[in-house]
Amino acid sequence: MLRTRLTSGAQPEPVVADTAASLAALGHEVTLLAWDRDGDSDGESEAEWGRIVRYRRLCPLNAPLAFARELPRFWCWCLRQSLAIRGDLVIHAHDLDTLPLGLFAARLLRAPLIYDCHENYPALVESAVSHQTALRLHRLEARLLPYCDGILAGGPGYYARLRQMLRRGAAAPFSATVAEALEVMQTTSTGADKGRLALIGNAKRLADYRLPETPRQPGEPFRLLYIGVLEKRPSRGILETALAVEGLRDVEFLVGGFGTLVPQLERLCHRLHNTCYLGPVPPDEVAQRTMAADAVLLALDPANLNNRLSAPNKLFEALAAGVPLITCRELLLGHFVAEVGTGIAFAWGDWRGLRAAVAGLRDTPGERSAMGWRARALAEERFNWTVCEARLAAVYGRLRC
Repeated sequence: MLRTRLTSGAQPEPVVADTAASLAALGHEVTLLAWDRDGDSDGESEAEWGRIVRYRRLCPLNAPLAFARELPRFWCWCLRQSLAIRGDLVIHAHDLDTLPLGLFAARLLRAPLIYDCHENYPALVESAVSHQTALRLHRLEARLLPYCDGILAGGPGYYARLRQMLRRGAAAPFSATVAEALEVMQTTSTGADKGRLALIGNAKRLADYRLPETPRQPGEPFRLLYIGVLEKRPSRGILETALAVEGLRDVEFLVGGFGTLVPQLERLCHRLHNTCYLGPVPPDEVAQRTMAADAVLLALDPANLNNRLSAPNKLFEALAAGVPLITCRELLLGHFVAEVGTGIAFAWGDWRGLRAAVAGLRDTPGERSAMGWRARALAEERFNWTVCEARLAAVYGRLRC
């Protein structure tokens, strides 16, 4: 497996770790070749599912020029590491920034190639390059897809986009629409997808989300939770939310994570009474903290294309935990929670609307509980890792045909 970034503690993101664990359960020996962009971790470590080998070179996440300069060196390092691995290989390339390398290595080693597309990569980098360069990346991705033996889409919007690219090649639209992505969320079956394209995404293992048998005690404050990346751009509305809920009776806004926004957030927390910064939250604590919350916040700036179409961890954590989601109505998530009744959507930038939504959920525990039960029912029905694991197994099973 090839990945250009890791999360806190130089560990893989949850969906990468879940994919690796499922592949190990299928009998594969998994090695993750990943770029530790903080450059301060061990070069190699063991995980429950296999081995992590790290390329340790400092490169900030929001430094596109430095990343572009260093990326060829990372590719060369990955190729040397791949050549040293014995036995039958499957090259599993995460995102477009490893796909050209993955294709070259697969051809050189005569190995199958799996493309794991977590996001619309050309749209992700468009603000750092130019629209024309982003279009060239889109066309490159479309031209490389036919050479992939299996393709995993990290969300419904990306599934809809990749499906169009497989049909129309470089002439496919730059992005799917919210309506197309919502249709995928509504209609994709719970069984394994046929063919080489499968929807995987960020669904959770329900065994990690065993709901408490005893309800919350009356009189406890309403807990609004956000755990995730804390970067200034694209905005996630964290500072604005902290200011919006200030002064609300019996409301706590709990924020966990890491990123360049942390110093500003910490300074703000010293002035406010309703917001508490938890620091970085280890992945194995996220489930318990989410189940202890009354609502999960996911406010994303809809001006960012990937934000509009994403189905991130927060959605699936809230579904698995049986907790309402508060999000923005311009997003795919806003349309989804409004349709299935698992949360509340407000207009991005309407922080008074957000304050009203939080106060409304605080004051209506019955409605809050109903939203939570609907969320958990959807998680048990089709938005869980067991479903994704079956799709993953089907894609890898085709490699033996």
